[in-house]
Amino acid sequence: MSHSAGRIAGAGLATVAIVIAVLAALLFSDVEKESELSREMIAVQGVKDGLESLKDALQRLAIAHAARGGRGQATFAQDLARERVGIEADLDYLRAKAAEQPRFAQAIAAVEGPARDFLDAATLASLAPASSGPFAPASEGESLAAVRRAMAVVTGEIQARTLTQIRLAEARRGTVKWLLAGTIAVLVGLVVAFVQSQRRARADRARIEQLAHFDRLTGLPNRSLLDDRLEQAAQLATRQAEPLAVLLFDLDGFKAVNDSLGHAAGDALLAQVGLRARDCMRASDTVGRLGGDEFLAILPATGADGARAVAAKLLESIAQPYALSRGTAVIGVSVGGAFHPANGITPDELTHAADMALYRAKADGRNCYRESEAGGRIPAAGMRSAAS
Repeated sequence: MSHSAGRIAGAGLATVAIVIAVLAALLFSDVEKESELSREMIAVQGVKDGLESLKDALQRLAIAHAARGGRGQATFAQDLARERVGIEADLDYLRAKAAEQPRFAQAIAAVEGPARDFLDAATLASLAPASSGPFAPASEGESLAAVRRAMAVVTGEIQARTLTQIRLAEARRGTVKWLLAGTIAVLVGLVVAFVQSQRRARADRARIEQLAHFDRLTGLPNRSLLDDRLEQAAQLATRQAEPLAVLLFDLDGFKAVNDSLGHAAGDALLAQVGLRARDCMRASDTVGRLGGDEFLAILPATGADGARAVAAKLLESIAQPYALSRGTAVIGVSVGGAFHPANGITPDELTHAADMALYRAKADGRNCYRESEAGGRIPAAGMRSAAS
């Protein structure tokens, strides 16, 4: 090789080395950014978990408050005392998270006032005689609405960070391609990095879909996807003059499983309930989890007889024993049904009517199916999670 050719080759190798070093530095920077995003995602998820816990506690208190006339003031006072401890703990946890994550401080602060107003209103209700009639403070709906608004802020942060991770993965893919062009010596390693980059991008996209539309625990559609599908089903039923049934159901005895076997066992039980509920449906039906131990089933082209058949399947299937890691559990289910157009035209009217029927099932001894007796919206005092 001539001296001139050697210098050219050396310059070429030096250029390749510099390019590889720069690209490697860019890759390292992307990895650092993604690690920081992952840490932020964990912190944001902690805020989301705290809000979900507070929402569940407020919903349990709303249920206990709505049922106080049938269960008695003493029982409601006990429920109030128990839920107050949980709500105070959740608020303390969220305040700590607000100190750690100042960008959520305003959203979290907006939750505390309505939650405490609802606690105060529930306390007044516990002191009033049951004969005084239903007592439905506006703070009940406002507290849950404030939690939903805060959760929307947190979910938006999760999605924004996930999208940033996708963009980083796409940028890293381009960097890897340049590295492949720059050196054959690290070909195998770079191909692996490229494949991992693609897999991570697909996983991130799937995670956005999962977070936005599916319940993490059961894999069933979540409230957001259920709202969308019920809206479509109601519009289709109206256009084609077809029947539509909505079943709202929650579990009887689930809290006892949580208390006796632990929350991990309760989560495992909910996952099994989700599988059983799905097995009771047709391919055209949709069943999803609204939150806690409450589920919603949408049955297109289904009248009263079909809804009763599905409800009977749910009652039988969910009542079968559950094999859990710490023992065997047996629970029941209460089911409320509503129909389009007899009980309502819009999704809100249908879910409210099904909620009212579910209350009747609870009042009639639980572990049974009841249908809505009247169309239109239910009174404010009867609204619970279906309205939240």
